[in-house]
Amino acid sequence: MYETFYNLRAKPFALLPDRDFLYAGAVHRAAYGLLEYGILSQAPFMVLTGDPGMGKTSLLQKLIAEHGQKHSIGLITNARYDIEHLLPWILLSLGLSTKQLDPVEAYHVFTQFLVQESKQHRRVILIVDEAQSLGVELLEELRLLSNLNDGKTLKLQIILSGQPDLHALLQRIDMTQFAQRIVVDYHLEPLAEAETGQCIRHRLRVAGGSPSLFTNKSCALIHRLTKGNPRLINQVCEIALTYGFAEQARVITSKLVAQAALDRSKGGILPLAGREELAMLAAAPEDTTEIDASIPKPTSAAPQTTDMTRISSREHNSEALYQDGLRMKNENRLEEALALFEEASKDPAFWLKAHAQIGICCRTMGNLRAATQAFRVALSDSSASPKEILDVQYMLARSLQSSLQNKEALTVYRQLARAQPDYRDVADRIKQLAASTAGGRINSGPKPTASDSWVSQAFDSLHRLIGTTRS
Repeated sequence: MYETFYNLRAKPFALLPDRDFLYAGAVHRAAYGLLEYGILSQAPFMVLTGDPGMGKTSLLQKLIAEHGQKHSIGLITNARYDIEHLLPWILLSLGLSTKQLDPVEAYHVFTQFLVQESKQHRRVILIVDEAQSLGVELLEELRLLSNLNDGKTLKLQIILSGQPDLHALLQRIDMTQFAQRIVVDYHLEPLAEAETGQCIRHRLRVAGGSPSLFTNKSCALIHRLTKGNPRLINQVCEIALTYGFAEQARVITSKLVAQAALDRSKGGILPLAGREELAMLAAAPEDTTEIDASIPKPTSAAPQTTDMTRISSREHNSEALYQDGLRMKNENRLEEALALFEEASKDPAFWLKAHAQIGICCRTMGNLRAATQAFRVALSDSSASPKEILDVQYMLARSLQSSLQNKEALTVYRQLARAQPDYRDVADRIKQLAASTAGGRINSGPKPTASDSWVSQAFDSLHRLIGTTRS
């Protein structure tokens, strides 16, 4: 409905879990890092908890997508304490059986599968979502299944994800044996106010829209209303965009958010905080100073002003923002770096460089979709030099290849080869991708080494962009 009006390719605040839109803030990065650590360190049990709407399912989807080729992963989402046995649901999640087998036969099928996968150097990972619903008896069944791991080889790993009640369940005295086997235990906390704004801008950017669509004051109000819960943030932003489209509003202000949230909360179901200020904000006149400057389109035309002092000041500020962003990125403070690069990109002279850095940050945070979009935006700079275009095209192709969009990556690599046949390792990558595409295989390309990783190559390319600023 509002997508065309706001130049969006998709709804940025849909409620269905989508790992591509997952905002990799400090809390979620830490949670995902620990889950990956648990997989790599062969932890028998891992636990992830958080209030409803905190993004647990999206994190699990990301884990499945990134580790599903190396391991056999089964996801159980609908098991409850009142079912008799968990093993039939496990077999169903792994695609082993859709029939109601007797317990002995089901156990045999499962153990044989573990042995078979172990011979192929693959582990079986069971993920149980909403695990607080299992109850003590089914958790004990999981613990007994973990005994199938022998002293030399870990065949089975189990990840429990659930609401805070899961923590309380595992802290019971009769669950001591289970709790002692848990190696990773992480609780997702709500987003801070700054992260709420960054989350909103991140989802807008992934959807192809302007990160400045919501003003800073509207983001702050959304944080107060939602207390940093990602699902509630999505709900408020979605209704705010609908109201914005109805009023043909260029940006979403705090007044517009207040009006939308006030109407949405009248039913009394949506658990928003701070409702008392909504009526006052909705009735107040619009604050025209609130509207942030929109992101300008890049242009090679000369500035339409003769005020050289103002032009010089603007360029100096953009340079400072860009350099600060580089420092934040090098310190791995990626959310802060993204915000600085977004501000710097408002200056047409920094359009390509800033958006290329946004792409690198998103790639480092594991969001290939946002990285790809940022590199495409960078390439829209009509004033960029041929060498700059080649460097960003290469980063775009590598990002497409990493996300297994091999046909499109091959197209970009061929464009690079036509422009400069000896550019980097493009010829080798074209051969590999052409062969894998012809053979019907999905191949992410040659395995990077420590000296030839995607990130190191991206940084090498951007070094040439950092050195000079186009006027």
